[in-house]
Amino acid sequence: ISFLIAAANVWSQDKQNRWDRYEPRTLQSIIDTNQEFAKKLNSNKKALLLTGDNFPSKVRLTYLADSRPLPAEQKLLLDSYRKSRGDNGPPEDVFTTQVRFEEDSHEYWILVQKPLLDALPKELSRGQALEAYVMWIGAIKVGKRWEWLFAMNEFEASQKPATVPER
Repeated sequence: ISFLIAAANVWSQDKQNRWDRYEPRTLQSIIDTNQEFAKKLNSNKKALLLTGDNFPSKVRLTYLADSRPLPAEQKLLLDSYRKSRGDNGPPEDVFTTQVRFEEDSHEYWILVQKPLLDALPKELSRGQALEAYVMWIGAIKVGKRWEWLFAMNEFEASQKPATVPER
């Protein structure tokens, strides 16, 4: 496996909630920013891309409600990320499940912190918009394509659409 570790800004997870660090942006903008690094690794069959910048982001998503366990390849990426962070990495049992979301007609499977997994379906309906506090973990090359891994640390539900009575 080839690794590319770029940039030098190291994120450390504070015990305090520091939501002001999360900048408004899109998941696609993070992918676009890191695409060049991924291209440098493209000749390798198996590759991981980790950077020192997690791009803490506040992104607008649509909740699609489906969930799945973290796929094996992405678990390898998360484990490598965790090792690169040492004591500042998330504990092993915090991120084990991905939930499907949409941003600008692109679907993403995003890791969701275990405490949020129960709250999502209670606070959101399928198709409802939300503001998600997301960090970029990295990317892994699976076959000929790159898979980009994001993790959700918090969310705010947008107003539920008003229900229209049936006639």
